[in-house]
Amino acid sequence: MKAAVMRGTQQFAIEDIPTPEPGPNQVLIKIRYSAICGSDVHRFQYGMANSGSVLGHEYIGEVVQTGQDVTRLKEGDRIVGGGGTPPVGMQGTVSAGERYSARTVGVEATRIGGFAEYVTMDEWRPLMIPDGVSDELAVLAEPASIAVHAIRNSKFKIGDSAVVMGAGPIGLLTMQVLNAGGASAVYVSEPAPARAEAARVLGATLVIDPVNEDAVARVLELSGGPGVPIAFDAAAAKQTFQQGLEMVRRNGQLLLISMAWEDVDLQTVDWIGREVEMKASYGSAPNDWQTVLNLMERGQLSEKSMITDDSFIGWDEMQVSMERLMKPDEHVQLVLVP
Repeated sequence: MKAAVMRGTQQFAIEDIPTPEPGPNQVLIKIRYSAICGSDVHRFQYGMANSGSVLGHEYIGEVVQTGQDVTRLKEGDRIVGGGGTPPVGMQGTVSAGERYSARTVGVEATRIGGFAEYVTMDEWRPLMIPDGVSDELAVLAEPASIAVHAIRNSKFKIGDSAVVMGAGPIGLLTMQVLNAGGASAVYVSEPAPARAEAARVLGATLVIDPVNEDAVARVLELSGGPGVPIAFDAAAAKQTFQQGLEMVRRNGQLLLISMAWEDVDLQTVDWIGREVEMKASYGSAPNDWQTVLNLMERGQLSEKSMITDDSFIGWDEMQVSMERLMKPDEHVQLVLVP
């Protein structure tokens, strides 16, 4: 089978590698779509994937072969590549210990992932895609589960207004989940025109261009002065951490979703007097995935303006696409069609 294989920092090679064989409790998945995640870009950009590894974890596909002990899934089933509940006795958390590091542990890769034509999975891992949910929407299930997990981890309450900084896939899905959860207003800060327009299409109350406008001052104005109860940093840009802490009101919260790989600017004197809180959220849990599929089935999440005809790429575009996504501008989401 074909696969995009890591062969050094910022270097893919499209190679023919053996098609995996499912074990007794595994299924073989023919991948239909595999979306490119920001963490894949980080692995690529910073050399955090072992040579010979195949990245990709945001994928959907079809079961084409089952192991002899498989009972839950059958050939022809449409699945998303994750979200299942681990069997009793298996660790189901995203972390690997008290000192887990998303940089040194979370982005290393040794397995065969979704940037390939086929992948094997333990039967318990994938979830079935509900009837009526398109492949184009279902491929967003994994990043949407991260958005749901972040909001569950936050202080958000029904009726709150919120700010989302960054209108990449995670930010746009966070915005949509906030709207589905009863937010009174969701303001989005995003400088890239294509991503800003996607936020408007998908239901942002207002989109702020932080390059041409003081985003903090605008949010304070929109809130009537005190700031919003909560801000979500889905950008991990140099300035957004500080901006988020300045945007929230007394005892408000900044919820970090995206990972910054470079130093960020912080000046505590500007917000310490309001006793604001910062909390991080990482990954997702099985109930987050199931919530996502429920929202998709009800029509409360959309891929509109996130996945368009221009989103789909082939093998020959993988290298240049990853290079472009290191500084995203015109695209919201890119999806490999193996």
